[in-house]
Amino acid sequence: MARGRRLASIEDFNRSLKNKYGIGTQEAYKPWLRIQDVNSKGKKSTAFGRKIKRYHHFLSGIESEFFYIAEFSDSVIDIREQFPLLPLTLSQKVASAIGVPHPIVTGTDVPNIMTTDFLLTRQCAGNTSFHAISVKPDEKLTQRISEKLDIERVIWELLGVKFSFFTGNEVTKAQAANIKWATSPFRSGAVGITQADIEIALGTLSKGKYLLSQLCSELNLSLKGRDVDGLYVLRYLIAEKYINVDLDYSIVTSNTIEILSLAQSQSRSLYGA
Repeated sequence: MARGRRLASIEDFNRSLKNKYGIGTQEAYKPWLRIQDVNSKGKKSTAFGRKIKRYHHFLSGIESEFFYIAEFSDSVIDIREQFPLLPLTLSQKVASAIGVPHPIVTGTDVPNIMTTDFLLTRQCAGNTSFHAISVKPDEKLTQRISEKLDIERVIWELLGVKFSFFTGNEVTKAQAANIKWATSPFRSGAVGITQADIEIALGTLSKGKYLLSQLCSELNLSLKGRDVDGLYVLRYLIAEKYINVDLDYSIVTSNTIEILSLAQSQSRSLYGA
């Protein structure tokens, strides 16, 4: 992992901008803050994107949770985490206008670059739009954090971009965990599943609720003699949305899975092919 950057002065900020942090889209985007750049009390982590082929950086568990849900959404075509609110003078003017102190670098009087946790690019019915998301659990919403969120909200309103809060709950936690479980084997490298494997598996499955272990045993029987595992194929079918399953409870913990629907077409190309 690359070493962390110092972000304590205007010179540091300008150097980061020169090095393209907080700039670009898709694979070319580099988050303003990476996990090695901050001392965070949260559960820091990274994940290699399936849609955007780069490592995404999360400064808390709930940021990771939101990422998996957002990435799984068909309408989301780009995810830019730790997105800087620039220019600095804009956030300063907004803070002054609404009467709240602008964030400063700890231990200094240097105004800090503010960030929004996620900036999503969405595409629906041929229309492209942006959606800024601040990710904070309810118990973390102190008065000072609320003031910072007000600055964010006003900035995005001025820019004509939708701004929302994500606080998470037990359902979203289960959804994110299920998506992570289903997609984690297919985030980089070869998949090792053929179209024939997919056709056989889909021919075995039908709508309904099953014991996960029993369903995997049935898939193993159907795929006997083929160089794939039933559970591995099942996770792939979920990850690639060949099947739609209930994600609102923990599939692994409960050892149950409910198939809500199967893909109409069985001739889709393999992921990454």
